Amino acid sequence: MFAGLIDGRRREAIAVAAVLFIAIFVLRTTVGTLADAISFLYVIPVVIVAISLGTRGGALAGAVAFALSTASALIADQPTSALGYVNRAVVFLFIGALIGRFAEALRSLEAESTRFFELSRDMICVAGFDGYFRRVNPAFERTLGYSRRELLGRPFVEFVHPDDRDDTDVETGEISDSGRATVHFQNRYIDKDGGVHWIEWTSVGVPEEERIYAVARDVTERKLLEQELELRSRSDPLTGMLNRRSFDESLAAQIAHARRYKRRGALLIADLDRFKQINDEFGHAAGDEALRMVSRVLAENLRETDVVGRDEGGLVARLGGDEFALLLPETDAAGAEAVGERLVAALAAEPLWFGDREVRLGISIGVATFGEGQFTTAEDLLAAADRAMYVVKAAGGGGASIESRS
Repeated sequence: MFAGLIDGRRREAIAVAAVLFIAIFVLRTTVGTLADAISFLYVIPVVIVAISLGTRGGALAGAVAFALSTASALIADQPTSALGYVNRAVVFLFIGALIGRFAEALRSLEAESTRFFELSRDMICVAGFDGYFRRVNPAFERTLGYSRRELLGRPFVEFVHPDDRDDTDVETGEISDSGRATVHFQNRYIDKDGGVHWIEWTSVGVPEEERIYAVARDVTERKLLEQELELRSRSDPLTGMLNRRSFDESLAAQIAHARRYKRRGALLIADLDRFKQINDEFGHAAGDEALRMVSRVLAENLRETDVVGRDEGGLVARLGGDEFALLLPETDAAGAEAVGERLVAALAAEPLWFGDREVRLGISIGVATFGEGQFTTAEDLLAAADRAMYVVKAAGGGGASIESRS
């Protein structure tokens, strides 16, 4: 009931205070020696009324307490001095008004906090160390599609993407154990319709309350944009293949892997023959089309295990201009040269039309192998493949040549 009074249930406050006023008044008038001490029990109903009704209610309750204490003293024929009456009046009125003022300020602060909590577009919550939400604001419901009851009724980790649950458990445990704050922790939540949302958290644990206070934001759009920008930064805008930066990283990693585990592999550098002539005769749009065709043919005619622009294989890396690169793990010199010849033949068999003109494209491919002591750096390997490619160019193009060093 007292919790209800603090929440502002005025009728209950008045009823309880009235009962206490009457009980204390009766007790005061019937007890002799302890009468003065009993009079100060009037502070209890004064505080109850002040908490529920505020400053004016508290002051009024103080006045009632003073009136009843004075009346009971007169009825019991135990009058006090004028200073004593003034003292009682000041105490009762001051306590009533002061407690009432504090209660009003607290209610105002709570109301303001609640308005921010309810109106915030960010997701705000209070969670227990037992893994359940204690309180969530409407932004949770809007973002995830669950009702407040559903969110509070299940462990919050059940709403987390399965791949992120272990990280979430670890982060929650560290916050609970140390009370430290976490900033920019990200995980994925699954909404009621099965959609995935990237959520970024700022939170702090309060061990003495066994609570975690957190503010979160749906950053799904930002994550998608970051992924798109990352993809663009690693891919060639014309062909969609990985760019020089990405291929260099793959090449360095593959060489390190070969050196560590005593494996082998091959690098192919492919250069489009007579590319300048195509640009000059048919225009740059035709040249772009030729580059896209080369990318497609090379990718379609490679093994799935070849690293050609992506770690999972199947794409060509365009290094720039009309130059492409292909990385063949677990391939020896003979196998790499055979792949090169196959690619030359595949491209020669593909006609390219510019209006009513048919053009047959050709490529020159240089091959260099690595592993087993051969070309242990990416720079040396690229230079060797370039030299082999220019040997083919000098011979008229349309072929593959290998350079190796023991």
